[in-house]
Order: sequence, then structure tokens, then C-alpha cells
Amino acid sequence: MKKIKLISIIWTVALLLLSTSCTSAENPVIPDETNPTAWLVGTASNETPPSDSGTASTAPKKETEIMTTVSQDVPETTSDFTETAEATEISIPPESPGSVPDTYREDGESGIKIIGRNGHYMGLMGCWGTFELCEEYAKAVNRAAEALPDTRVYSMVIPTSSEFYTPEDVTGFTASQKDKIDHIAENLVNVTNADAYSALSAHLEEPIYTRTDHHWQPLGAYYAAEAFALSAEVKDKFAPLTQYTQVDKEGYMGSLYNYSKSAVLYGDPETFTLYISPNDKALKTTYYDTSFKNGYESDLFVSRDAGAYYCSFLGSDDRIAEIKTDCDNGRTLVIFKESYGNALVPFLTSCFESIYVCDVRYFDLNAKEFCERVGATDLLFAVCTFTPAGPNCSYVQNLF
Repeated sequence: MKKIKLISIIWTVALLLLSTSCTSAENPVIPDETNPTAWLVGTASNETPPSDSGTASTAPKKETEIMTTVSQDVPETTSDFTETAEATEISIPPESPGSVPDTYREDGESGIKIIGRNGHYMGLMGCWGTFELCEEYAKAVNRAAEALPDTRVYSMVIPTSSEFYTPEDVTGFTASQKDKIDHIAENLVNVTNADAYSALSAHLEEPIYTRTDHHWQPLGAYYAAEAFALSAEVKDKFAPLTQYTQVDKEGYMGSLYNYSKSAVLYGDPETFTLYISPNDKALKTTYYDTSFKNGYESDLFVSRDAGAYYCSFLGSDDRIAEIKTDCDNGRTLVIFKESYGNALVPFLTSCFESIYVCDVRYFDLNAKEFCERVGATDLLFAVCTFTPAGPNCSYVQNLF
């Protein structure tokens, strides 16, 4: 029972974070705005995952799950570490940043693990979920391909940091994300799997994930975007990283401190690195509400000095973005995503003539009609593993 309770705590925090990424402070979000009850997922031996479909699951049987419910208020995620706590409440870390041993382990609040890695503290959030929900996600994406026969449809499921950096001695903390990602790929029909997992695996010693936040760094998104460009056959237009303007912002402390309350993590902020697109001056970005109305022109990079950290591009999830570029290949990309997908956008502006960015949690239109209206030649579902494997899967299911 203690194990189930711990896993439930981990999943609770995961859902809260994914639901509070880059939204207006005046409008904090809960997983379902009409029902604040979140479904939590944990594991238990000898339990069969529940099924909604009435059909036998083809899921691997190496991992099984149970589900419980709790009601939670969702606090707003802040992008500035100086706002997360008063410095007088923080104790001095036992090891100075830069000299933290790789053997360091700490159990933070809300099920967050703090480890030592490459001389620094790093927060990790476990990732669970069910194979059956992964199958439901695949079915939804397949329905999109069926509904839009003239549109190329892709699925990119992005692993979170715990998949790669959880030490071997930390057990019972997280489940294999690769198993779920592979299972989704096996269930896709007329949909191209954009393999972010392999792309990220090749760069694990680079800063592709944040240490203090639940998101990835833009560098990780660059490698995933490159893999997608290859899948979409636009690799010839994909700009090398050397052509981007790199902007480093020191002092970043993300969401994992808010939930772990780890003094050592708080004392070891990191650098957030933003990459501004080489064709930035040619971009025309218009933001609309979730009904695709009331548009206003603005900037793809709402914070050019990276002062808004992960919200420095696109700014907020609760709107639709339209980006017109100087690419003249006649390709129009629609991206259905949650906050992980945001970081891909700056790296795709040289590959598509138009890009529409829609968050699956804040989309009030008929998805098929929207894609037809904007003339989508390509449709990308870009989400981290939490979404297809957990309760946020329902947002994707409701699209098609």
C-alpha cells in the first residue's frame, strides 16, 4: 500500500505540472476545468489494467496498473526561481554546486527524486501510465489519418528526463517509457512515427533536459525536430544549430523545486538556453483564442532575452498560434501538442510555409474542419509520454 500511495503522489504531481505549464496567471488550469478530479495511475503486481473498450488489449504484460482518484487544487507554475520561496527559509546545501557527487540521493516532497549528476543536483519526476491508454491514443491518431486522407499524419511521443537519468539503484520510482512509446508505434496505422526517443538517446551527455523543471531544454527539442524533419521529408530545409542565435539565461529554477521543496535544488539554479530561428525577421506570428478568433499579431519569441525561460517562445498554451514563414514549399503544418511540443516550433520555421500550433487541452473547434480550413498538408501530434499514457489522453481522443 505504501508503494501505491507513493506512485499516486508522483502521478498527481505529474498531472498538475503538465496542466500548468505556460498559462495566464489569472487563469490557473486544472486537468479538467469542469471536474477537478484527476485520475492517478500507479502499479501493483498481479493487477490487470482496466479496459474501457470491451476488447482485449494487445499491451505488453510486463507491467500492470491500477487507478485511483483524488481531488487536487492546481497551483500555477512560475518561471522565475526567485518567486518560489523566501531565501531565508533555505538551508545551505551540503555540497556546493559543481561538486555534487553522482551518489547523492534525496526524496523530495510530492514524490520528486533529487539526484547528483555531473556535479549538480537534478530533480526527477517518475512517469507511469497504462498501455491501454497508449492504445487509445494510437486509435485517436489513426482516426485523424482516416479523417484526413490527403494529409500526412505523424506521432511524436517525447520521453521525459526520468527515462534516461534515473540511477539504477533508484528502484520502484518510474516505469519504462520506451515500452509505452514502442507500443504506441506498433499500433499506428497510416501514421508516421517520428522517433524522438532515438534522437534524444544519442545526446544524453548534452543539456537536452532541464535539471530543475519538468520540461526539456530547447536543445533537446532541436534534435527531436531534426528527427521529425527527416520523417516529413523536409530535412533539406532544416537549419543547422549554428545558424540560430543562442541566448543563455542564468538563474533558472523551474517547477521541480516548487513540488520537491528541496533546499539543495533551490541552491543550484541552472542556465536556460533559447535558440532564435535564423529566419526570425521573416516570421509573421498571429495569436488567436481557442476558437480561432480575435487574432492579433505578435512575436514567436515573446521574451527574446529568455527571461520567461520555457515560456519565452509562444508565451502561453491557452491560444492558437499561426506562424507564416519565408519557406515556399507549399507545406502547412498543424501541431496538436501540450507544453512539450512548444519547444519544437522555433526549429521548424525553415521547413514549412505555415505552422499552426494548437494545445490539445485548450482547443474548442472541430479538429478535422480546422485542418481542412487552414489547408493542412501535415499534422503532427507532439506530446510527452505522460499524455498518451495517462488522463490527458482524453484530450487527444476528443479531437477525432
